[in-house]
Amino acid sequence: MVVSDMTSSTKDKTLAHFFDTIHRNQQGNRDRFPERYGIIQRVDNCFAAAGRHLADAKPIFTGPMFLRSQYAYKAAAGTTLSGQFSESSVLMRSCLEYAGYATLIFNDPRLEEVFLNRHADEASKNAQRRTFGNIDQISKAIAGFDQKLSEIFKDMYDRSIDFGGHPNPHAMIGSMNITKDDEQLTSISTFALAVHPKVIEFAMHKVAQVGLTSLSIFEHMFTPQFEVAGIRAEMAALKEAGL
Repeated sequence: MVVSDMTSSTKDKTLAHFFDTIHRNQQGNRDRFPERYGIIQRVDNCFAAAGRHLADAKPIFTGPMFLRSQYAYKAAAGTTLSGQFSESSVLMRSCLEYAGYATLIFNDPRLEEVFLNRHADEASKNAQRRTFGNIDQISKAIAGFDQKLSEIFKDMYDRSIDFGGHPNPHAMIGSMNITKDDEQLTSISTFALAVHPKVIEFAMHKVAQVGLTSLSIFEHMFTPQFEVAGIRAEMAALKEAGL
């Protein structure tokens, strides 16, 4: 049985060629799917606008967590546009987790110390993992603001895990080409970059949904800041658009 990888070229396997290819894909998919890209851009514009008003965010680390969530969103958008759907799911998960961690700290500011002390000793590390590693506990904290949003968060998080946030069958099999001869497995090829339009559009839709979900969670923590930023109407419009 032959096991191989497949990018846009079967000849040039250099990192430089790979970077050139994903850059071309990013620009190409922006041009191919302008509506989808426009929505991704609008979500990022909301992040950017709110991020300019977080100087007085309390507890202190909720502000930096908002920014890390935004940067994870940007990176997820970039990998999605390049065709790296499985890898973009890792970043979508990160985008959501920063919002979830911030919610726990916002609800109980004492947890900021638990978060920061992770590397102090083994006991502190275990305490941090118990506190922030329980996705059901995070969902429950979000439900304290908005039950429906909590359900959306959990659905988005589970999907990000299924499609590549952790090594899982959906992420693996969806990017493979399996060849058989008389029911005998002869080769498996793994695609580095998705090229099918439906896959690209699906991924672009998902990354926008994840970004808007994260923003909606932070909105409950930073309501005055979001009001000053003037993005609540835009977020409502994005939700009405099907996100």
